[in-house]
Amino acid sequence: MTTEVVTLLRSDTLRLADDMMILTNLRHFPVLEEGKAVGIIHRLDLIRASLVSVIKYRNLSPGEILSTVVVNDVQMEPPTMISPDATLKEAARIVVEKNTDCLLVVERGDVVGLATRTDLLREMARD
Repeated sequence: MTTEVVTLLRSDTLRLADDMMILTNLRHFPVLEEGKAVGIIHRLDLIRASLVSVIKYRNLSPGEILSTVVVNDVQMEPPTMISPDATLKEAARIVVEKNTDCLLVVERGDVVGLATRTDLLREMARD
């Protein structure tokens, strides 16, 4: 589980999301509204959004598209959440059942971490 969580707001542009992904070398970002998790954005969401936006905004450059489209337009919602007390087995079961790559770890409404498929596999390999 990653406990140093970098978040985005619904109103942030895809340009900011892309820059943050490059700077932090992370692929998943919780999306917040009024301090609460309302979605999650993944690197693939940016790629999909860029492809769709090229069709929709034919007169704009890729850079202008990233600066025009906001996170709210492409985020996955609602995010799949688990408790920090969830077991590795419970987290793995949820990832498989929900067919998701990332779980938000939430305690009392606050995002305290992220658990990705890679995190879960790494932990399972240690045992």
